Amino acid sequence: MKPKILFPLILLGAALLLAGCPADKCPDGENAVLRDYAGLDGCRWLFELEDGQRLEPVNLHEYDLELQDGMEVKITFSEATDMMSICMAGKMVNITCISKR
Repeated sequence: MKPKILFPLILLGAALLLAGCPADKCPDGENAVLRDYAGLDGCRWLFELEDGQRLEPVNLHEYDLELQDGMEVKITFSEATDMMSICMAGKMVNITCISKR
């Protein structure tokens, strides 16, 4: 292929890929606020949902996020029924999707 044609094709392909990316990574997620509960024995990061429910994530380390107290996020999760925690401040969950709001 001629170089004059190749460059516009690459630009077109990149534009199509970026246009296809959803703006919201967790469209069915719940709004939550990340809270630092380090002062509570056995706890660290918990999510507080809008209804006041607290969730203790067991796999938060799998996500490349700069964790900050008060960070507003959208999450999807499943309950981790096969685990126990000494924190006992919320339901233990596996995060399946997380994105900043």
